[in-house]
Amino acid sequence: MRDVQKRGKNMTKIIAHRGASGRPGVENTLESFAGAIELGVDMVEFDVRKTKDNVLVVYHDDKFADQPVKWYTYEEMDRVAKQKGFHVPLFVEVLELCAGKVFMDIEIKETGFEHKVVKFLHKYANYEDYSVKSFKDIVPYKIKEIDPNITTGLLLGYEKANFKRRFNELFPVRRLQACKVDFVSPAYQLLKFAYVKRMKEAGYPVFVWTVNEPELIDKILDFDPEGLITDNPVYALKARAKRK
Repeated sequence: MRDVQKRGKNMTKIIAHRGASGRPGVENTLESFAGAIELGVDMVEFDVRKTKDNVLVVYHDDKFADQPVKWYTYEEMDRVAKQKGFHVPLFVEVLELCAGKVFMDIEIKETGFEHKVVKFLHKYANYEDYSVKSFKDIVPYKIKEIDPNITTGLLLGYEKANFKRRFNELFPVRRLQACKVDFVSPAYQLLKFAYVKRMKEAGYPVFVWTVNEPELIDKILDFDPEGLITDNPVYALKARAKRK
């Protein structure tokens, strides 16, 4: 991993899930990211999708107002959002807000627009400002093909998985090698069989998602992962501070 993600002992990175989403307000908004920066988190996590008119937006769910995001033009999507009291940020807007202020943990939700993501990253951020990850193995593979200098990761932890998929999530090294990633981001439920230790020994820093309950945050910090993604960054920062 790059220098921005290196740490000392007991310095697990605290990553605000979709911005400071545990605080009042709407997640994945410019306000949520500004709030996370104000809190002093190490990283912010957010999701990128593409609209009908090929605009990259920061939005988590595949549906918006009961319709797929890809059915909306950006203007239509943001107009509906404003009626609900918030703004759907452009990917570029988030890059402009966060680059140089906080590390960006960027999740690409679908394949097909990797080149466009890289184009914007090259224009608005430096390599030490971000990493790119996905649940889809092809996404980090394509990103590395476009620019091998970009730090990439693989998300693991499908809610419903057959035995083969779950086994590959618990023991993912061959899969990580195949998609050329630099780190792994498992759901906390996968932290079994000395998971963090095994991944570190294989050369893959571990960024665990999404850990919210105080008791669970304390437990995961005991595993000493590289990063902890949370909707409760206030508690996570305090819990980490007690360990210094």
